[in-house]
Amino acid sequence: MKSPEEILSELFFCDPSSHYFAECLQVTKPLEAKVLGVYSQRLDACDMKIRFAAKSFLENEKIIRELQHGEFIYFDDQSRLSMNFYTESFVIFLRAALDLSISAYHAYFNEETNMDSFNKFIKQVSKIEEKEDQSTWIPANSLSFWSNLFQDFALEEDYMWLHALVGRGKGRSLRDIVIHRQNVCINTCIDDNDHGRFVIGLTKDSMGYVMPWLEHIFESSQKVIGKVKEDILASEEKFKK
Repeated sequence: MKSPEEILSELFFCDPSSHYFAECLQVTKPLEAKVLGVYSQRLDACDMKIRFAAKSFLENEKIIRELQHGEFIYFDDQSRLSMNFYTESFVIFLRAALDLSISAYHAYFNEETNMDSFNKFIKQVSKIEEKEDQSTWIPANSLSFWSNLFQDFALEEDYMWLHALVGRGKGRSLRDIVIHRQNVCINTCIDDNDHGRFVIGLTKDSMGYVMPWLEHIFESSQKVIGKVKEDILASEEKFKK
């Protein structure tokens, strides 16, 4: 897992090794030209979307470090505009990164190019869990990882990071709210220690502190994207033997 600072290396355009999927770009597994093209395209796009999200994360962090000290936060109009912009950008680009990484994952392992959404992937894993579909392109040794992730996702009582990007049965994700409904709600409050804090609306009835939630979403998303990378590299090792 990389920090936002590492992801935003100043040399990322001229240094191929800084690509998030650098080790996955040269493929040994025999793939059709169309599939290989989609696979490479999706990884390149995912790499950029992660960088966009990292940029948004750091810009938000900069504003919060400047304003969040003491009891009262002077949340001026310019800072409010900037925080909303960077928070919404962060959510949109990180969800795009999930979609693109799963699209590449599907292209590599299933050798098809029709997976374009993380929601579709969730439905496929759900069918396996329900034993409706025993055949799967997902690597056997990774099924438990995906199953555990989506079992947590299916729990409606607890709001988890994936709900913020993908949604859940009884509510839209932050990403859906931004795209289809309204602006993300960011405000200030005073915590139990009389410190001013920035908060974000997660659902209709719940709020969370901005930076802890953004950090959690970013780190957790990287674990999922890292699993995609891990499985591809493990498969490539077998083809190289």
